[in-house]
Amino acid sequence: MKLPESLFVLINPIVRILLRSPIHMFWSNSLMLITFTGRRSRREFTTPVRYVRLDQTVRCFTSSENLWWRNLKGGANVTLRLQGKEKRYHATVIENDPDTIQHALEYYLKIFPQDAAYHNIRLNKDRSVVPETLASAAKNAIVIEATPI
Repeated sequence: MKLPESLFVLINPIVRILLRSPIHMFWSNSLMLITFTGRRSRREFTTPVRYVRLDQTVRCFTSSENLWWRNLKGGANVTLRLQGKEKRYHATVIENDPDTIQHALEYYLKIFPQDAAYHNIRLNKDRSVVPETLASAAKNAIVIEATPI
């Protein structure tokens, strides 16, 4: 089930508090906070996102329609709060690379099939992705990869 985008204005501040609290462990195996600096405003922003780990690399996804990821274009240093600990990373944006994005999304949805709706991807009864919807979604998805500094 996909929550309406308007609800995230209410949900995200609560998730930020929970992920910084002593009871973060109930959510921090799948959710993290990414803190970055706005390119124009120079203000610091923190947003909660679902993530997957690939060895030392941390990967998260968003839609090209969202704006926050644009602050990371060309690479940016960020702080990730993962499992209650903050660490500096260098984040890069993968966009306009449907093959890479498609493979990354497919891996991600094996772990978090419930997020398929957020990328307009349909699942088969066995929870595998419907290939046509995955290919279409890869055109609109953004992958952020972060490696430790």
